[in-house]
Amino acid sequence: MSPSHPPVLDASGCRLTIADRADEAAILSLARAFHAEDGHPLSVQGERALGHLLTGQTHGLVFKIEGTSGLIGYAVLCFGYSVELGGRDVFLDDFYIIPSERGHGVGHSVMDALISFSREIGCTALHLEVVAGNRAEIFYRCLGFQDRGSAFLTLRL
Repeated sequence: MSPSHPPVLDASGCRLTIADRADEAAILSLARAFHAEDGHPLSVQGERALGHLLTGQTHGLVFKIEGTSGLIGYAVLCFGYSVELGGRDVFLDDFYIIPSERGHGVGHSVMDALISFSREIGCTALHLEVVAGNRAEIFYRCLGFQDRGSAFLTLRL
């Protein structure tokens, strides 16, 4: 599903590349921090799913965000398919930048790269979920994300 070359972003002092199994410990540490900060601790099943994505690229990709000081964040894109939207779509499942690196344009640069990458691989839409009241909602709306007027419902199996 990924193009022959992984996206590399060299803007705002960071690099965005596709992570792999060698990055697992560092990515898991960031994922635990993100999920704790977001108020829903990362489950064992979530850890396994993240490991699965680091091993193969069939269901999605994990991206590492590196700054001058090393790993500063990560993002996860999971692939889907939509009849309504006319083909393959992608869901931004996790997006985290460590607090000390926020507010310097890194998030905007990374999102621009992820949107471009999603277009490049032929996706018709990029979805994300943001909890009501989360300060990131304003950021996502400024990038063009819109409420579709429907409720995102989940049945855990």
